[in-house]
Amino acid sequence: MKILLVKSTSGYVDLTKANTYNVQETGLAGALNRLGHHCDVVFPGRNEYKEIQVPYNENGDTFTVFYLKQISLLGDNIYRGINRLAQKYDIIHSGGYDTIQSWRFARKFPQKVVIYNGTYYSDFNRNYNRKCRLIDYLFVPTYLKNRITFDTKNHMSELFLREKGIEDVTSVGVGLDLSKIEHKADENHELIDLIRKYKEQGNKLILYIGRIEPRRNIYFLLDVVKEVAKYEKIKLIMIGSQGPQHYKESVFEYMNSKGLSDIIEYRALLDQKYLGYVYKQCDVFLLPTIYEIFGMVLLEAMYYGVPVVSTLNGGSDLIVRDKENGYIEENNELQKWVERIRYIFNHPDEARLIGYKAHETISEEFTWDALALKFIKVFENKLIYKE
Repeated sequence: MKILLVKSTSGYVDLTKANTYNVQETGLAGALNRLGHHCDVVFPGRNEYKEIQVPYNENGDTFTVFYLKQISLLGDNIYRGINRLAQKYDIIHSGGYDTIQSWRFARKFPQKVVIYNGTYYSDFNRNYNRKCRLIDYLFVPTYLKNRITFDTKNHMSELFLREKGIEDVTSVGVGLDLSKIEHKADENHELIDLIRKYKEQGNKLILYIGRIEPRRNIYFLLDVVKEVAKYEKIKLIMIGSQGPQHYKESVFEYMNSKGLSDIIEYRALLDQKYLGYVYKQCDVFLLPTIYEIFGMVLLEAMYYGVPVVSTLNGGSDLIVRDKENGYIEENNELQKWVERIRYIFNHPDEARLIGYKAHETISEEFTWDALALKFIKVFENKLIYKE
């Protein structure tokens, strides 16, 4: 099968940069090629066309990433000349029910397009909810008329699409690219030295990695940490920089006002080669997010065997089985979060079992190589229906 994966949202992807360790399109493309299919990728190319070859196995076999010229409109890519390229493939896998390029594919190639969606309704996303009303008016009639196939990153997105009358929807998920993280951890870093010291002093370590922004509910995270600190000797390891500057400044002011500075170790950035060690040394990972399409940090934490406590969101709804391989708690239920964290601290055997099952879930079900089989089933069903 010949498959073309298309990034439909704007944003240049530089595969030479370290922060592209888990680019979804290339992770999936590599896995599909390893299954024996022919899969290539399309990325926005700024104002130039180029092709690069990306290796996907130890033999040095490669797939092609096409950087195409595009017009960017409202955060979407409209690629120039992509129809000529798309004609050469059996399946076009395009991101987003709400993107112009996906809609154009649905009109031009209804028999071979599959749209990969992750968004869903949330009270938090008022602007996006308004956009969806327009998308539902302009795009959804085409999807319904042409019986377009969708796969989704989470269960919430599947329900979101089904409520619009779209029936051919399958929850698949997002994968972890083990080739990018399975390397010998580098332990030569000052934060790692501090972590060792904190552990020797008898501290329990709470970990948060991610953006510092309202969506991630950072104030609530700090309130939880402050309350846990009344009963337990702890340190919060907090890693993340992206987010509105005014919000980050207010978070640090809040942190200081609550007297938390002495128990929080913050770093804006940490290279991927150090993260494996950091995950493994922490006792619990917290993700009190209000809205998430699929939190890659949740995948990573579970892969490294850290017990996770998360809200129910896109991603946790698919991979976290409450009290089996992690914990789901209601957002803003402060005492429940505190009790759960203290329970993890005080039941180390159960915490280790939860961590083991978390690692097992990710390594067996949510790597790109594992998920590739699910994607292929969706694609094969699409082609059978076409015939």
